[in-house]
Amino acid sequence: MQKVIQIILVIFVAVFSLQASAQTTDSLKTAIIKVVNLHCTNDMPTIKKQLQNQEGVEEISFTDISGDQSTFTVSYHSSATNQQQIEQVIESTPGCDDKSSTPYKVKKESSRKKKKQ
Repeated sequence: MQKVIQIILVIFVAVFSLQASAQTTDSLKTAIIKVVNLHCTNDMPTIKKQLQNQEGVEEISFTDISGDQSTFTVSYHSSATNQQQIEQVIESTPGCDDKSSTPYKVKKESSRKKKKQ
């Protein structure tokens, strides 16, 4: 009987420890993503709506269109998504005029700019 109680106690401690560590690995992160190939003021809300459907995304804001680009600031939970997945959602968003196209592209920083920072 004592062995059974010890086994139950060990299982309880193990499960509790796993839950505690899972909770600590989640953090709220922010990604700043430049999106190009925008053509009208409806493009940014279209992308924002698509991002709102992404699990783990907390908050989204964007700048006005400048040339053909806008900057999106996305707050997300790291346990549910990551920046790469968010960028994939942006690039798979259908255009606001032509739902059969996916015109939006994430502008990547050049390696030269990354080295200077």
